[in-house]
Amino acid sequence: MPLPQGFATPSLRPTHKGTSLLDPIISHVDTQCFNSRMKKKPKILYYSVLDFQQATMDYMNQHFDVVVLPDPNCDSEEMLVTTEAIFAPMGFPCDKKKIDMCPKLRVIGTPTTGELHIDVEYANEKKIIICSLKNQKELLYNITSTAELTWGLVLAITRKIPWAFESVCKGQWSGKEFGRQTPRMLSAMTLGIVGLGRLGSWVAKYGESFKMKVLYYDPYITDDRFMKCDNLIDLARQSDIVSIHVHLSNETRNLIGDDFISSMPGGGYIINTARGGVLNEESLMDALQDGHLAGAALDMIEGEHLYGFKDSLSEHPLIRYANTHDNLLITPKIGGATRDAWEITEKKIIKLIMQSLEMETGEDEDN
Repeated sequence: MPLPQGFATPSLRPTHKGTSLLDPIISHVDTQCFNSRMKKKPKILYYSVLDFQQATMDYMNQHFDVVVLPDPNCDSEEMLVTTEAIFAPMGFPCDKKKIDMCPKLRVIGTPTTGELHIDVEYANEKKIIICSLKNQKELLYNITSTAELTWGLVLAITRKIPWAFESVCKGQWSGKEFGRQTPRMLSAMTLGIVGLGRLGSWVAKYGESFKMKVLYYDPYITDDRFMKCDNLIDLARQSDIVSIHVHLSNETRNLIGDDFISSMPGGGYIINTARGGVLNEESLMDALQDGHLAGAALDMIEGEHLYGFKDSLSEHPLIRYANTHDNLLITPKIGGATRDAWEITEKKIIKLIMQSLEMETGEDEDN
C-alpha cells in the first residue's frame, strides 16, 4: 500500500509500548476515510411533482442532502435559505422573488429544453448556473421518443385509428366508412416540417421512409437532404401535412396562425408536438370547424405547463371540441414519455448540477 506523503518506510518491529510504527499511518488513513464519509452533502430542493424514476432518486440521494416537497407552492423560507440547488418544474415560475429567497443558491436545474419558467437574466446576474437540456445536443440526438410519437399521430389522425378502434368496441365493422374519410395514401402527400432541428430531422426522415415528398422551413438551418422553402407561407401552400418542431419563444409564439393555415391546401393536417403557444388555437379551431383542415393532432396545448391546468381541463375549448368531433386528437404531453428517456434525461440533469457544484460524478460517461 502506498504511504501518505511525508512518511518514511516503517519498521514492522513492535515498539517498547507494544505498538507498531504503522499505527500513525493507519490512524491517518482512517481519519481520511472518516472525513470523506462525513463530508457534508450539498442540499438540493426536489419537488415530487417532477415524478423522477426511482433509479434517478437513488442516484440523487447518494450525492445530495435531498429535501422533498410536493411542488413549489409548498416552499418555505426555512427550506429556501439553506438550499444550494433547486429544481424548477415547468408550470411554476422560478423568478426574481424566489431567487432572492435563496441566498445560498448556486444552481437551478430543470429537466426540460425550455427555460421560459426561469428568470434566466436575473439568475445570470446573480451568477447562478442554470442546468437544462437546452444545449445537450449530443444526448438529445439519441432521444427519439417525441419524433416517434409525432409519426404515430400522423398515422392516427390521417387514418382515424382511434375512432376506428372505438367503432369496433361498439360492435361496428365498417371499414368502408373510414376509407371514405381517407382520400389519399401518405406516399401521395407532401410533408412540411417547421423547424429542422433534431426532432424535425427525424420526422423528415420518417416521411421519406413513407415515400412522401418532404419540405422544410428553418431560417437557421440548411440541409441538402430535403427541399428548403423560402418562407413559412411558401411551405404552407405546398404541404398536405405540417409538423411543428420549434421551441416556444417571443419569436415563435403564434407562429402558426390564420395566414399560415389559410394558405394550406384544403383538407390538410397539422401535427404539433412542440409547444402549445406556437400554434394559435383559435385559428386551428376555426379551420377545423369550417372544414379547411381535415384534422389536427396535438401533444401540447396552450397553458398545459401552468399550475392548476388540470383542474379546468374539461373546460378547455380544444378538449371540449375534441369530445364531440373526430378531426382533433389530443394526447397529454407523452412525446418524451418513455421510461428509458426519462431516466437518461433526469440523470443527466443531476450530473450537470453536480458538475456545476464541482462535485465528482463518480462515472466517466456523460449520459
